[in-house]
Parts: sequence; C-alpha cells; structure tokens
Amino acid sequence: MDVLDKYKKAWKNQPEDESKVSKVDIYKMTKAKSSSIVKWIFMIGILELLFWGVLNILLMDSSYNDIYKELHIQNIVTFSTCFHYFIILLFLVSFYLNYKSISSSSTTKDLIRQILSTRKVVKYYVYFNLIYSVLVNIIVLLIIFNDLDLLMEFYNNHSIDVSSDKEELLISLIVVMTLVLTGLFFTLWLFYRFIYGGLLKKLNYNHKELAKLDQLN
Repeated sequence: MDVLDKYKKAWKNQPEDESKVSKVDIYKMTKAKSSSIVKWIFMIGILELLFWGVLNILLMDSSYNDIYKELHIQNIVTFSTCFHYFIILLFLVSFYLNYKSISSSSTTKDLIRQILSTRKVVKYYVYFNLIYSVLVNIIVLLIIFNDLDLLMEFYNNHSIDVSSDKEELLISLIVVMTLVLTGLFFTLWLFYRFIYGGLLKKLNYNHKELAKLDQLN
C-alpha cells in the first residue's frame, strides 16, 4: 500500500479531535511527492536536451553537415535547431519555477494551482516537441523537393541510383518520407507518453487527493 494511502486510512479511523493533524500530514506527504515528481520532470528535460545536443554535435562533425551544404539547407537546419533549443530552455526554466513554487506552497489551494499549472506546461512541452519536429522536417523536405535538379545532381555525385523521371522520383520520395515522418512522430509520441505520461498520472492523482482534502477544510 502507498504511504499516502496509509496516511489517508489512518486519518479516516482517527477521532474527530485528531483529524486536523492527519490532514496536515497528508498535505505534507502529497506536497513532497508532487515536488519530487516535478523535480524528475525537470531533470528528464535536461537529460533530453543534453542527448539531442550531443547528437547534433556528432552530426555536425559527420558527413551530414556536408550533405546539408550540398542541398543548401544548412542555414535553415542550424536556425531550426537553435530555435528548438531556445524554446526547450524556456520550458526547463518553467519546470524549475514550478518545482520551486510547489516546494514553497503554504496552502492546499496554492499546491493544487501549482500542480495544475505544471501539468499544463508539460503538456505544452510535449505538443511543441511533437509538432515542431515534424513541421521542421516537412519544411526542409519542401525546400529540397522544390529543386529536384539539385537533388538529382546530389544523387549522381554520390552514385545513388534513382529514377531519371522527376515526377516518379518526387512521388517515391514523398511516400518514403511520409513513412519516415510517421515513424518519427509515433516514436517520439511513445517516448513522451511513457516518460512524461507516467509522471503526469502521478501528479494528477495527487491533485485529486488534494482536491478531496480541500473540500473537507
């Protein structure tokens, strides 16, 4: 049985004059658990940022950087990457501020409000990453597909066998990239659902328990 559930059970079985003490204990336990969850959200966000940062550094030192130059998309890739990091940093700052706010909350209502705010920010963070990742890739692909001569020249320079028919090449590329982007989207969605979804469920449970406790005050 969860420690918080034990507190709740003991509180319900206590005499009337001791109930206030138990409510304070339940509030403190819920506050500590909520603070820990938001701290984990913040730490996972940092680890995620570091992972993508290291990956991009490795790609910049690889042949991918030369490919970006040949296809004339290096500037947009660099800009989109920097912008993505900037927005993620803003979210991380928000996670940290939410963590500090929850840790310093003095009333049940304040804690409920901070938990709701944190859940909303985390959802926005997930939506942004999913939509932005797919959107940027679509924009880059549209730029590349807009100059099929350059693309075919790139394939010829690298001895890649493709159709000489531009229309056929375009259709095949659209099909392949649609599958790739769909796979990317669902991979990221599963990752965020597994990691952040589990933490948000725990946070939502704490919110419900606090709401019940607040009604009894």
